[in-house]
Amino acid sequence: MRRRAFLASALTAASITAAGCSAVESQTEHTDPTVKTDDNPRDDGKYLEFSEDGTNLATVGVDPRFTPSPNHFHTSISHPEDTELQSLTQRFVALGGDGTPPQISIQGPFMGDHKPHPSVSLFREGTAAVVEVHQFGEIADETVFMDLPVTQWPESARQLIVESTIELVEPGLIDRTHVLDGQLEFELSVEGEANG
Repeated sequence: MRRRAFLASALTAASITAAGCSAVESQTEHTDPTVKTDDNPRDDGKYLEFSEDGTNLATVGVDPRFTPSPNHFHTSISHPEDTELQSLTQRFVALGGDGTPPQISIQGPFMGDHKPHPSVSLFREGTAAVVEVHQFGEIADETVFMDLPVTQWPESARQLIVESTIELVEPGLIDRTHVLDGQLEFELSVEGEANG
């Protein structure tokens, strides 16, 4: 009798595990966000707003802080309380210059006391500077702010393209994963370039 009960409970556990595995593999892709600009005319920020059936999934903001060329890429990701950030890939491409990528470094929240620490990579790929957050650790359920100082901007480049891919999970009995893809474009003003 005990053996049958044990087998039944083991089978139930295996079913739940299998259900969890198949749920992780199911993803919904979102590739048509709304693009909005910052209300403050002194800010250069733009935002990607992702939604599903009228419900907000995430807002991804980038403010390149032109003075006159970008000196910081400030990125923010906000999302509902019942979701967790799984990963982020951002590609920063400077167009119209010499074909080299911007050179960037990274600051917070990845330099703080958060444990487990977020796992992040920073590298160049062709004409792009790429930031990858492989896991967000303790800040996965928070609004995330990243500061990426621009240490060198390609001379004469007058356009910035920022491509963002975010994996967002709704945890539960059946996890739902959303893959959010979008692009922001920024123009450096000729006036600002002349002043620099």
